[in-house]
Amino acid sequence: MQPIYVVLIINIIIWTGIFSYLLTTDKKIKTLKKKLDQLSNEKNR
Repeated sequence: MQPIYVVLIINIIIWTGIFSYLLTTDKKIKTLKKKLDQLSNEKNR
């Protein structure tokens, strides 16, 4: 295997990891925001 392909495969793996990390972080932030909104709505009642 040529070295350029090794570099490309490693690069794709790293970018896929970064993308999946950002997606999971975004999901967690959305759920925390929903919980925070629910708590603030309950407090204002």
